Amino acid sequence: MNEAKLVYKNLDELFERAPSFPINKKSKFVIFSDLHMGDGSSKDDFLPNSNLFIQSVRDYYIPKGFSMVLNGDIEELQRFSLKKIAKQWAEVYELFDEVNKNNLLIKTVGNHDLTLVNEPEQPFQYELYESAKLMYKDNPIFIFHGHQASKKYQKSNRLIGFTLKYIANPLRIKNFSVAHDSRKQYKIERRVYNYSVFNKIASVIGHTHRPLFESLSKAERLKYKIEQLCRELVGLKEGEEPLILKSIKAYKKELKAIYSKKLPILEIGNLYHSIFHIPVLFNSGTVIGKRGITCLEIENGSISLIHWFDQKTTEKYLRQTGYNPEQLGDTDFYRMVINKEDLDYIFTRIKVLS
Repeated sequence: MNEAKLVYKNLDELFERAPSFPINKKSKFVIFSDLHMGDGSSKDDFLPNSNLFIQSVRDYYIPKGFSMVLNGDIEELQRFSLKKIAKQWAEVYELFDEVNKNNLLIKTVGNHDLTLVNEPEQPFQYELYESAKLMYKDNPIFIFHGHQASKKYQKSNRLIGFTLKYIANPLRIKNFSVAHDSRKQYKIERRVYNYSVFNKIASVIGHTHRPLFESLSKAERLKYKIEQLCRELVGLKEGEEPLILKSIKAYKKELKAIYSKKLPILEIGNLYHSIFHIPVLFNSGTVIGKRGITCLEIENGSISLIHWFDQKTTEKYLRQTGYNPEQLGDTDFYRMVINKEDLDYIFTRIKVLS
């Protein structure tokens, strides 16, 4: 059996084993992945965004009654011991406990925290899963970390862990993974996309650290936004154009910046070469992004891609009319909706076009 067929067989089994959690239009979920919590030292990738993460959970998601999915690589167990992580980030575990007490917390394993399943003393009481399904009107949202779509990654996980712990850590090398390799990202995303299209389901992954919404890359999302705003210009009343034109200008500037970096075509073109754009693939991104945190929210029957950022790090979004970020209290932290779509529309499109 070739690698692709074996991966699809593994995903079938993962889907069948996944527990189901019913949701409806009143449900509220936030999906995070790839925290990579460490020991609080300079080698800890979670440290730079830790305050942003803690305050967003404590002051936004918990008061608003959100349930939570932690979709893999929450602990960085390939570099640090669980004992050190639990001691350093006790406040984070307390927040998770509060979410679990008041609502629902679903925690899945990734390739960097796989050994959690063998830990005799875990710093939490909630159950650990390989994957999960949120069932919206009998439509599954299949949630798993994403490393399961790579046979090589599963087989070489121990070697990667050894390299990180005994070579990268002493040399203070940052966590290098599939997130830094666009071709590996693309290969994993393409397999999950093809699997989801064939089975007419929506899938949510992490692992690659690259936010995806409705199977679209950032460049593709910007193109769609510009096209949508151009349509809105038609038939506007006098005086309404400047606001939309300003947004188009901001999106154009951002799109040009992406192309100017001369990124691989895999990051700026049609990622999956489908005849139709089928919105089956979502990626929550990562909590350890250089410009903040990305996550997915499900609320009021819609799904949204969210960017949390620190004003000091990402001031440009405060200057661009198209985004309209929301300030978190009197902090320097902001929440911004990058994309939003109705779940009924997404599943209708999946069923009709797949």
